[in-house]
Formats: sequence, C-alpha cells, structure tokens
Amino acid sequence: MNASFKLLLLPIRAPMITLLGIISFYLGVHWGFQQDAMRGSGVDASLVDEAYWIFNLFQVFVVTFFCTLPDLVLRQLSLFMAASKVLTLVVTLLVVVLGGMYLLYWPGFDSILVMACALLLARLDLVRLKVWPPSWLACIGFTSFIMFFISYGNALHLRLHAWPIIRHLLDAGVIGN
Repeated sequence: MNASFKLLLLPIRAPMITLLGIISFYLGVHWGFQQDAMRGSGVDASLVDEAYWIFNLFQVFVVTFFCTLPDLVLRQLSLFMAASKVLTLVVTLLVVVLGGMYLLYWPGFDSILVMACALLLARLDLVRLKVWPPSWLACIGFTSFIMFFISYGNALHLRLHAWPIIRHLLDAGVIGN
C-alpha cells in the first residue's frame, strides 16, 4: 500500500481525527452564532467581532500548542523553573492565578476543554497506528486542520440560519447564548 493511499484512509483508520474536525466545525458555527447574538446587543459590531474571533483563535492555538508539544513545553518550563526557587514560586503562582481566573470567569472554557480532549484522542489514535510526525510538524498540521474547520464552520453558520431546526434552537435560546 503506498503512502498517499494510507494518508487518504487515515480518517477511517483513525476516527478521532474525523471527530476532531467535526468538533472544530461545531465550534466555528457556535462562535458564529455567539457573534450574531453579541451584534444584537447594540455593541460596536466590527470591534467585538474582531476581538472575539482573535481571542477564540488564540485560545485554540494555545490549546493545540500545549496538546501537541507537551514534552518540549514542559521540559523547557521545568528547566526554567529549576534555575531558582524564586522562579519556581513566580511561575507556579502565575500559572495558578491566571489559570484559576480563566477557569472561573470564562464561560467558553467547556468548548475549549472538549476540543483539547478531542485533540488528545486524535493524538492517541495516531500513536496507536504508529503514525506520528515530528513535534513541530504535528503542531503546524493540527493547528492548520483545526483552524480550517473552525473557519469553515464560522463561514457556514449564516447558511444554517435558514434551516428550520436551527431557527427553532436560536429562538429557544439553546444556540447563540
């Protein structure tokens, strides 16, 4: 079996990659509906849209970075913290305080957590198949894959407004809040 055929069969052989694409698509649609709901609240639409979109994509990049490069990131962080006790205390407090504030006050944490879990499951699927590129290539590949599906979902969310079931869920407040 040649390499390109194996690559084409990868979504079938590793179904968690397909699940990661579906979850990324859903997040793009969900964030698009949330942007529409914010526009209806009378806030400056262009500024809110840009800030919201950039912040969500930054979150996705950070999660992808930490999920695909854990050995490199944690090794460098450990070496940095091992330099002195003061650095260990400062880094630990910074991580705990910022992480705690993020977990307590950001309502979108659940969607990012689901995406991180799907990404880690996709990595496990690739490891099970003994297909794993170098760390930086995996980071770039997964980031591109996730960003493509998020952007596609965000672009497609306007067409989903026409679907009756989506319209009903929007009116009921299930989607977009």
